[in-house]
Amino acid sequence: MPWRNESQKQGSSLTRMDLRPLLERVIGFKGQDFPAGWLGVRQDGTSGVPTGGVSLADNGTVLRKKDLLGGYYLLPVSFSSGVRTYEIDCALVSARLRKTIVQTPLSGYGGSVKELVSPDDMEISITGCLLGKRGVWPEERIMGLRELFEENAAVSLKCALTDCFFDMDDKVVLTSLSFPSSQQVEDIVPVRIECVRDQVYELNLR
Repeated sequence: MPWRNESQKQGSSLTRMDLRPLLERVIGFKGQDFPAGWLGVRQDGTSGVPTGGVSLADNGTVLRKKDLLGGYYLLPVSFSSGVRTYEIDCALVSARLRKTIVQTPLSGYGGSVKELVSPDDMEISITGCLLGKRGVWPEERIMGLRELFEENAAVSLKCALTDCFFDMDDKVVLTSLSFPSSQQVEDIVPVRIECVRDQVYELNLR
């Protein structure tokens, strides 16, 4: 994830604001130090970004992408509904998989019998920022997310991490949309989205 240093904090409030302390306050995340994170350089000194500016994961989803600040960040996230697409800048993605297990204790024996094992819906948490252009508050992007959240239907999610678990027709249902309080500037608005996987099932009636 890219961060600008002090010499680059000039011009618009977008370039003056450092995203790293902002995200640290929102979710406690500490990004890479400059310039490694800014240049997309790994710890071994090599760059994960090809000459074309976009790298793909093995599943074909975009793995790294250049943001409005000119730096590369990992795991770009975008939602789509119909013909509209909503991208979250500098997103941090976490996923949780759980199982429902009915356990029956064994009298006189240690342990229990595990039965009715079934996976729960995958839980996905996305935290990032909505970036506006040079001092412009990203109201249009905020309203776009509001419209997306108010749709009472599943929407598509594109992310290299979640695509490792999703089937082709899988979507997500947004369960929570929040804008965490932080030291904000007019062109950077933190956002947090919670959603669950929505799988397509085929029901056979006999």
